[in-house]
Amino acid sequence: GKVKRAGTDRLRFENLQEIIDDGIDFSSLEIKETLSPDIWEADQLKVEVSDQLRQVASDFIDSLGLEVNIKDIFLVGSMAAYNWSKYSAIDIHIVLDFNEISQDKELLKKYFRLAKTKWNRSYDIKLYGHDVEVYVEDVEDERIPSAVYSLMREEWISQVNSEGLTIDYEGVTKKVNEKINEIDELHTLYEKGEYEEAFDLGKRLREKVRNFRRGGLEREGEFSNENLAFKVLRRSGDLDRMNEYVKKSYIEMRSERE
Repeated sequence: GKVKRAGTDRLRFENLQEIIDDGIDFSSLEIKETLSPDIWEADQLKVEVSDQLRQVASDFIDSLGLEVNIKDIFLVGSMAAYNWSKYSAIDIHIVLDFNEISQDKELLKKYFRLAKTKWNRSYDIKLYGHDVEVYVEDVEDERIPSAVYSLMREEWISQVNSEGLTIDYEGVTKKVNEKINEIDELHTLYEKGEYEEAFDLGKRLREKVRNFRRGGLEREGEFSNENLAFKVLRRSGDLDRMNEYVKKSYIEMRSERE
């Protein structure tokens, strides 16, 4: 059953397998028997998909006005694995040798992070109903253990087998509830008018969620409890709720100071 959270209209998730809330079917997290038929034929990427994704990567690099050699273009994430769903984005990682551009790798990382955020926001690129998200990585970056398909070589770099993959529903649920509690705390601070405290908590919470997901991916890959909990929070709208409170707290804080 569903348990109401005291004092709020949020729902506490008891069992992800049973709950459909806010129009979100959490069974979409489950492992499928095949790769997404939208873009794959068996375990080969459809030719037209590969062509279009390479073009997107090329257009992105051209938009930066940089003379760089693309070392590879990787298709990663759930659309390269067995936990795809209608919500999944097609994530492509453009691999560059940062040393060919600048010795300041941290500055380059920030530059590409901002560039890809602007690009993904400006160009609403979809393929078979899936958003196409562009990222940039350095050839020397350590790669998270997950499915990786090379669009340039048209072959698998690493493939995830669907057999033996299971979801720890209890563990994921526990992590989802922990984060919702923290977001509720942020909401309470905002409602009390404690905008500075809300803003500080919101920033810390946002960083925690990022690190929490990254840690899970690095340790156990796509099917880690942390990554699945992140997906649930994103689909339930709780991450948007968190970001909204951070933004609103900042605006209120600034207007109080002025």
